[in-house]
Amino acid sequence: MYNRLNNTFLISVVALITFFPSCDIFEPQSPRPVICEMPEGYDYKDYYEKWRDTICTTPLCSTYTSIWKDLMIERSTLTEPYFNQHFEVVESKIRSSGEGDFFIIGFKVQNDWAIAYDADKFIIRIHEGSNSFPEIGLPKGTYLSKEQIAAALDHRGFESKLDEVPKTGALKFSSPEEALVTLIREANVDTLCFYRITLSIPLKTLTLKSFARYIDNEDECIEADIDLITGRTVIKNSHRCSNGYDR
Repeated sequence: MYNRLNNTFLISVVALITFFPSCDIFEPQSPRPVICEMPEGYDYKDYYEKWRDTICTTPLCSTYTSIWKDLMIERSTLTEPYFNQHFEVVESKIRSSGEGDFFIIGFKVQNDWAIAYDADKFIIRIHEGSNSFPEIGLPKGTYLSKEQIAAALDHRGFESKLDEVPKTGALKFSSPEEALVTLIREANVDTLCFYRITLSIPLKTLTLKSFARYIDNEDECIEADIDLITGRTVIKNSHRCSNGYDR
């Protein structure tokens, strides 16, 4: 009985050695070499901070900035102290088109070290000749109230848009460098170019975006994103190798 069990064990060991002749198949794949192509001193925030040159300070702009703030707080279920601490207007202007006058406002959202920018736009006066969105029942030729703008937003009327930006959770990473190290490891490359942080509205989170060009194929790039709240990554290869900072 002992000999039969011993022989069975030896046969099993031989079979395993035959099936796995080498442990090399378990060795991790070496990181694929890539190259970063970023202008010297590049900082994504520089582009958006230039918006400050276009902040409108007229009484009309101040009125609609206040209306935007009220709507943002209400629709995003924020408190005013939280809004004042994490949001900052960096652009505001009034622009006219065939349909009417629009208020455009750019803003910065900051959670700890993570900074993202976004912009909203909504109708503030409908021109007399406009026949669009009669179902909303908005008056023409006069400046709209907060309630009327809310109605336009509810119907997406006149391309009006106000992104709801609810309070985000604590960041998973202590710095962009730490987040990038995690992303490089997940992407299995030797480096990545961090080019901006975006506000991901549907996911209600902040996303660090990066890219790089493969050295062994100059027409192929990698695009890698990481959710700064959950740590979830999205990594894909692309043959549209535009510079990340131009996106």
